[in-house]
Amino acid sequence: MNTRPQNNERQPLTMESIAKLLTCATQQLDTNTVDALRRARNVALERQLQKKPAFALSAGHGAHWLIPHSTHQWVAAIILFVAVLFGGVNYWQHTQEHDMAHLDIAILTDDMPLEVFVD
Repeated sequence: MNTRPQNNERQPLTMESIAKLLTCATQQLDTNTVDALRRARNVALERQLQKKPAFALSAGHGAHWLIPHSTHQWVAAIILFVAVLFGGVNYWQHTQEHDMAHLDIAILTDDMPLEVFVD
């Protein structure tokens, strides 16, 4: 006869109760099953260690893709450099002309006396 009291309410599962249930269940397994489970666990751990993470930051291997490798990449890099250099010089020249134009307008409209520019 069952000596446990009948309890219709379910008890919430806690980590400790799950650990106890698993411990009791593993103690009932035969040694062949335990060995097979241990081998399967070791194989799974080895496979997991062999896989590389999908996203990893590495300081040693990250800069090699910035350096062009083929002739086409070198030509594209040079063209890009020349375009940026030309754009920068053109922008600087435009701002200098713009400043000079404002200065000329200020002198011509007598907003700024000519003595300001004489040392």
